[in-house]
Amino acid sequence: MLKDQLEAIQQKAKERTVKTQSVEYDLETLVKKIKREVIRLNPDYQRNHRWPDSFSSKLIESLILNIPIPIIYISMDVDVDDEAEDELARYSVIDGQQRLTAIYNFFSGAYALQSLEVLSELNGSYYKDLPPFLIRRLEERTIRCLRIDSTVDTQVKFDIFERLNSGSVKLEAQELRNATCRGPFKDLIKELAKNPVFAEVANLDPESTRIKKMEDEELVLRFFAISHNDGYLDYKGQFKKFLTRKMVEFNKFDDVILKEMRESFVRTMSLVKKHFGSKPFAKYKKPDGEDFTLMSSFNAAVFDAIAYAFSRPNIKNIPDHKNFIKLFADPVFFESVEGSVNDVSKLNNRINKVQEVIR
Repeated sequence: MLKDQLEAIQQKAKERTVKTQSVEYDLETLVKKIKREVIRLNPDYQRNHRWPDSFSSKLIESLILNIPIPIIYISMDVDVDDEAEDELARYSVIDGQQRLTAIYNFFSGAYALQSLEVLSELNGSYYKDLPPFLIRRLEERTIRCLRIDSTVDTQVKFDIFERLNSGSVKLEAQELRNATCRGPFKDLIKELAKNPVFAEVANLDPESTRIKKMEDEELVLRFFAISHNDGYLDYKGQFKKFLTRKMVEFNKFDDVILKEMRESFVRTMSLVKKHFGSKPFAKYKKPDGEDFTLMSSFNAAVFDAIAYAFSRPNIKNIPDHKNFIKLFADPVFFESVEGSVNDVSKLNNRINKVQEVIR
């Protein structure tokens, strides 16, 4: 009964209560803080800034007209009273990344205003072209920010980020991790995501939306979360949280372990390509009485099982890809890469099935 759980509820509520402080910054101050990276707009976020200039222009118009805009949520990563090696990255943006990027880019002269309806006379104008009174109005316009305390742990911060992810273009889970899970493993993910062999076998077109949504980086994280020290055995459900937890864990590793992980990833992807070709993670089906047909050129669940098997030390039994494809006729394996693929039993089934033929 609920009353029997009151103590546990009280304890959880106490632990999860987030300390916040409301502050207001004028745009001139915000832009300066972003430029100095006191407020961190992730450097990699530029490639993922998905607002078109017309959206950004409408925001600038709203700011000029003093139309209220949603509150910005920022996370305090280094307390203002703490000494640090430098003043960089004391805050990261939890919600409002697109808005702040649009403001910063306009102040930096990155785009001209367009598609404005109320202030249509400003269409085609860059920041430097605005009359002085409008520049003053923009610089002095304030935005309310809610600052989240530095003591909040990474998983809670990720949960906050996910709940507050209210932009017109929703951020993907890896974009949220990119903003909340800092450390040397995060840098390794970015490096390995650009590995040409991995890009080929994972069917990653440099201009695809998969790259823009950081799917490439999430696949690298997914590989390590499942394969490093048989991490898939730790998985009990809630795959997004599992990946976030593993990323936090891996960020604590030293250079020696990270070097071993780098070598394991590169070796695995090269071995996969050597034996299974350029589309090793494709998904197939076999209708009754018919030959195997290609369903998709890349499937993340297939990637899990094959990459795990090839990452094992001293594997000796590797069938050619044409023979491996026969595994898709096994109803247990096919079901494990179909539908809700992040179910615990499905993850275990596909890894076990592939290991029966690659060992």
